[in-house]
Amino acid sequence: MKYVRKAGEPHEYREWRNQVRGTQDENFPNGLRNPLKARLHAALIHEQGFLCAYTMKRIGQETSHIEHIKPETLCRAECVGSDLDYWNMVACFPREGMRRTYRYGAQERDDWWENGGADFVKPLDPNCEKRFRFDLDGNIAPVNGHAAATKTIAKLGLDHPTLTEDRKRVIREFVFGKDGNDPLSPQSAEHHSATICAATNQGEFQEFCVAIRDALQLHLRDLSRQARRRNFARRQARL
Repeated sequence: MKYVRKAGEPHEYREWRNQVRGTQDENFPNGLRNPLKARLHAALIHEQGFLCAYTMKRIGQETSHIEHIKPETLCRAECVGSDLDYWNMVACFPREGMRRTYRYGAQERDDWWENGGADFVKPLDPNCEKRFRFDLDGNIAPVNGHAAATKTIAKLGLDHPTLTEDRKRVIREFVFGKDGNDPLSPQSAEHHSATICAATNQGEFQEFCVAIRDALQLHLRDLSRQARRRNFARRQARL
């Protein structure tokens, strides 16, 4: 999961929301239609750097949908109009109407919301990236057994074999090259570890960037251990 820094709702969406508040059309998304809905969707994708808010998969409008972090049914039941809150919306894989069922991310989560949301590590939490760790094989685990992170992994299926394999493929290619025989040097790994989660000039993030960052740190540790073993072997050879 990568932290999503909200940029502020689009002006035209705010105007529409203010117009429909308190009217019979305020239920989202039925009252919001294209082209405004498409523009809202695009704004969410762009502020997320074209990554799914839950899985960090690369997304576009054709592969994602507008997701409510707090389920919209609960929002409507508790406070009329709160389902229109832009700060409760993110873009997630897959798109609406996909026939295939994905047993991870938004589809697996469905309307899960327990303990007032306290059990859910949310992408709008600035500390969300610190709650999980990834290895070179794409596996995810909670940091220090963090309870909410453990529950979030389970409820969102973030450890699903298909998603894990996707992360592994991207990580391995990044760290070891396309053929697997061109590992990054310590200098390159250090550089990429510091910059991998930065957006490009086009506002895009590297797919699975947080997982790659963790994997790069493990790669650096492996390189350090290898260097120590080589130095030890050289000293032993001189004896």
